[in-house]
Amino acid sequence: MKKLTVRIEDYIFDRLFLVAKDNSTSANKIVNVILEKYINEPREINYLKEIDNKLQKLNDNIEKISKRQYLHFKLSKQHFANFGYLSNADINEDKCLKQLLNTKDNFNE
Repeated sequence: MKKLTVRIEDYIFDRLFLVAKDNSTSANKIVNVILEKYINEPREINYLKEIDNKLQKLNDNIEKISKRQYLHFKLSKQHFANFGYLSNADINEDKCLKQLLNTKDNFNE
């Protein structure tokens, strides 16, 4: 059997010894069991959380794009409605366009 020295934080050290005391065994055996379980675990299971995080980021990005496309669609509809009307030529006077641009859509969140 080989020896290994490990440095851990104080709170982890305290928790480790509490677990060892509850199981009536030594801290070395607890660390050995933890490491053995982690090493022998199939890799697919180890990476499921990472895959889930990446899928969540992709889903968030797709939602951002969808919200931006919807805003673009509303702006395009307003542009089409204003096309050719001289009364709506001034952007600063277009009440509908102002309303579209000032809505609290939070499409960047």
